[in-house]
Amino acid sequence: MSIRSPEWSGSRACRCSSARHDRCECSMSSDSPSLLTLKLPKELGGLEADLRTQFLTTESASRKDGSAGWNETFTTTSAAIAAARLPEEGFAEVAASATGGAAWPPFTGTFPLSGRAASAPDGVVLTGRWGFASGIVDAAWVVAGSTSEWGPRWAVIPIEQVTVHDTWQVSGLEETLSHDYSVDNVFVPHSRLFDLSQPPPRGGILHRLPMYALISPDHCGVSLGIARRALDEIAIAAAGKNRLTSAAPLDERPAFQRDLGQADTQLRAARALVLEVLDEIWEAGAGGGPVSDELVQRARAAATHAADTAVEVASMAYRRGGGTVLYQDHPLNRCFRDAHAATQHVHVTDEMYELVGANLLGGQPS
Repeated sequence: MSIRSPEWSGSRACRCSSARHDRCECSMSSDSPSLLTLKLPKELGGLEADLRTQFLTTESASRKDGSAGWNETFTTTSAAIAAARLPEEGFAEVAASATGGAAWPPFTGTFPLSGRAASAPDGVVLTGRWGFASGIVDAAWVVAGSTSEWGPRWAVIPIEQVTVHDTWQVSGLEETLSHDYSVDNVFVPHSRLFDLSQPPPRGGILHRLPMYALISPDHCGVSLGIARRALDEIAIAAAGKNRLTSAAPLDERPAFQRDLGQADTQLRAARALVLEVLDEIWEAGAGGGPVSDELVQRARAAATHAADTAVEVASMAYRRGGGTVLYQDHPLNRCFRDAHAATQHVHVTDEMYELVGANLLGGQPS
């Protein structure tokens, strides 16, 4: 396939950042319902897709719109984890709240233990504040992590009991509207609490994978999809593009051709590494054995490498794009910001390189 013929149509730019509490136009729910069931347990009619399929789906969505791809990772992950792990009574309650013929309502959530759950008759009283709730303007329920007298617990709370704080004033992935949210002395019954350290009552191979293995295809797909969009855009923009001091159009200059070819090669190599490690994880899970810590570390290192590569590729495209890329609504400007923003998630960290290196040396990092 020619790089000048990207597999996407149009150049839709979501303008959600100007409507900070309205429904997000880059929500996946209206035109891509299958994405909402990508990780749902089969008991709910979900796909429980393998990691390769999840990566390819997220990569495709992110190539069209980085924020849409990012929100897909959070809505599907939060929804699926709650569906797989809620006790039966809570599962039935949440499923019954779904509208429009859906099997399961839209979710968001953040999993750090930023709340405190105090014991109460038949449940807990929860107080806390959480950040980075991508897609919360579309959510009917949120997942919130907390500490409790029994150890870590995750609560599922209806959006009506949550206060959303307009905090998402950022550079990069603006359209995810990943606001903070909080609750103050909200009662949560035991039926809407779950423990991530325990086996889930529903779901198959996917929901028995370690958490960081579960989310690896999402972050890899977002970063590499954004980077591929950046190459699509600069290849199209380069055709006949002359700068004032240049004697030849950009697409005829060997220096640019080299940069483009190198970026494409870097991107393909990062993608191949991601697919290799995701397939290894799935094979290990399908075999019934545990997924080793070493394999999860390799997956996170691959995700970190994908994010680093995406930044390099998007930066090259931005640098070559000329003065018009300074405007925030230019696709290359968005790709540049989004690629950098994606590197700030806790899942991608240079520490994974250290762990992989220590494993290769047969020891532990110092």
